Amino acid sequence: MILALLLLAFAPIPNVRLNPQTVKEFQAYMEVADRAMVSRAVGNTRLPLLPDGVPKIEAWEANTPRDVTDGMIHDWIAAVFVPGAKVEDVVSVLKDYGRYPSIYQPDVLQVKLLSENGNRRKIVMRTVKTKVFTVILDIDYDIEYRTLPNGRVQVWSRSTAIREVDNAGKPNETRSAPDRNAGFLWALNTYWQLEQRDGGVYMECRAVSLTRGIPMGAGWVVKPMVTALPFESLTNTLTMTRTAVELRLKR
Repeated sequence: MILALLLLAFAPIPNVRLNPQTVKEFQAYMEVADRAMVSRAVGNTRLPLLPDGVPKIEAWEANTPRDVTDGMIHDWIAAVFVPGAKVEDVVSVLKDYGRYPSIYQPDVLQVKLLSENGNRRKIVMRTVKTKVFTVILDIDYDIEYRTLPNGRVQVWSRSTAIREVDNAGKPNETRSAPDRNAGFLWALNTYWQLEQRDGGVYMECRAVSLTRGIPMGAGWVVKPMVTALPFESLTNTLTMTRTAVELRLKR
C-alpha cells in the first residue's frame, strides 16, 4: 500500500486540454476584476496593515477558489508597508527584471526582457513551483505601469502564455503547449497598487490565477499545488519585494 502511494505521488499527472469555455469564463471574471481595480485606484479602500512588516493577505471574495468549467479561479489580495520608501523605489525593484532570480529566489530561475515600449514591458519568466512535487513553468507576461493623477501607481501584469518545462536546462528540454499540459497554472494576472503615505509606501498586490480542477483519485497530489500555492506565492512575493526595497534604501 505504501509503495502504491509513493508511485502515485511521483507518477506524471496526465495532461489536459484547456477548454475554450474555461477561457471565456476567466476572461469574463477578469473584466470585472479590471473594473474593480480601476475603482480601487481612486478610492479609499485598503487592506489593514499587520505589525512588523508581515503581509496581510485575504481572499478577494468569499468563494475563492471559484469553480468554473473544468477549472478554478483563485483570487487573493495582500498588502504590506515599507517605512522610509518612496513609490519610485518600489517601481525600480519591480522593473529590475535581471535581478529577479536573486530577489525572488528560489521561485524565479531567470527572466528575459523581450521588449520595452513606453510604460509597457514584455518579459518571459522561468519559475519553479514546489508543493508535493516540482513544476517548472515558462510564463510570458505583458506588463503595464500606470501613474495616476493622485500619485498612486498601478502595475497590471497579464500572462499571455504559460508552458510547462520538462528536463529544464538539458539538451532534451521540452515545453508544453500553453493550452495542453497538467494545468497547474493556465493564467496568472496581477495588479500592484503603490501609494506613498505615512512616511513610507503602502504596497498592495492582487493575484488572479486560473488552474485546472481537482481530478478524481489524484486530489491529494494536485490539490496542494492548485489551492495552497496561490496563497503562499503571493505572501512570498510581498515579503521578498519588501526586503528588496529595504535593501535598496540602505545603499
